[in-house]
Amino acid sequence: MKFTVSLVAKSSARLGSLSEFTRIPEAVLETPLLLLHTRGAAVPHLSYDLMQMVSTENHILQMPLVTLVDHTKNVKAFGKGIAEFAGLKEYLNYVSVQDSGTTTPEGYHEKNSISLWTRGGRKLIDPQTYITCIEALKPDMFQAIVDGDTTSNSSVKRVRRSVDDTVKFAGICADLKEKSEVLKDTPMLACITGGYNIKERLRCITELKGLGVAGYVLEGFHTNGESATNLSWEDLEPVLTETLGSLPDNLPRAFHGPVTPIILLKLVSKGIDIFDATFPWLVAERAGALIFPNTLPKGKAPITETLPSVKSPALIAQNERDGSLGNENNKDELVDRVFEINLKDKLYFNDTRPLVEDCSCYCCRKYSRSYVHHLSATSELQGPILLMMHNLHHYINFFRSIHLAIREDQLQALHSTLEQFVTSRRSGKLDD
Repeated sequence: MKFTVSLVAKSSARLGSLSEFTRIPEAVLETPLLLLHTRGAAVPHLSYDLMQMVSTENHILQMPLVTLVDHTKNVKAFGKGIAEFAGLKEYLNYVSVQDSGTTTPEGYHEKNSISLWTRGGRKLIDPQTYITCIEALKPDMFQAIVDGDTTSNSSVKRVRRSVDDTVKFAGICADLKEKSEVLKDTPMLACITGGYNIKERLRCITELKGLGVAGYVLEGFHTNGESATNLSWEDLEPVLTETLGSLPDNLPRAFHGPVTPIILLKLVSKGIDIFDATFPWLVAERAGALIFPNTLPKGKAPITETLPSVKSPALIAQNERDGSLGNENNKDELVDRVFEINLKDKLYFNDTRPLVEDCSCYCCRKYSRSYVHHLSATSELQGPILLMMHNLHHYINFFRSIHLAIREDQLQALHSTLEQFVTSRRSGKLDD
């Protein structure tokens, strides 16, 4: 795999490309890159034909080992790797360790292994077993095994242990990869851990030097799932700045997890190159449709709709502590839905408009909010299918806009548009 940086903006945002993959050498993917998130080697809710209706472009599929580990024996017996096993051989694939869209339980640490929480329960995976699984899957690139179980509240001892284990695991993986006839030419991304401790993150980078890795994954800022959506930029930014400043410029940097579009833009502006599509999936899972502005602003758009206001999770939590909210509030209300509309809301019972005006996705061209509301309210299987088609289409277009914004030095304008959208949505006055 070859990574090329073609442009570095004033903000440090980078345009580049990934190319020269062994299995599909003609594939060239532009960065910042969106990995298509899968579960069990399939994009959630979408068959192959439906995925083709969303996008026919080149994509890399993110395949979390935690969703595949129970099937590696069958894939190995098949003998041609996970891409052909899943009927997706025209897509490149990248195996990550955990499912970044699902919260990973904290506190389960072993000396020489990590925990994978599968449908069958907890499985302990050591580096040797991990590489055996990777050999069976034959991915186009993969993530080294990692102890990323840290957050902003982790103790110094836990952070130090995560770095020690991550470095040890990466070294073993690198040695086993070199000895493997199957994997010796497969790119491996090493993981940078250390929680929110700058000193430990820099130590991790120093101790990983010399392994000949193809790139880096920034781990240990969250425990996946909603914890990534609720990241605090004030806590993240200083650690990220120091960490990225110590990484080589000629290798790609990945950041996994369903971060919000605003945090994603800030990560792009810091020089992160690879993200995943867990955010649009999580939104679809809770019957949400993405409606945030995903293109560069073109003058002042007229006000066409006033959407319901959305309080921040911090304000809701504060109100609960103060006793100013009733008992009808539940955990779902602590999820920040400012970038979406909730199609279970009765507000959309008679709404004949598409999810987003002028959206060209299949759902918006064929169906109304009212119909998707009916599907969501009655738990029909077609509901999450249509929402996933829309959300993924919306997010892919968002990444096209990011590429254009970097190229035209308009990333701050795109960020300001999103900030204005969030501010307006909080107050209940919104240009849609």
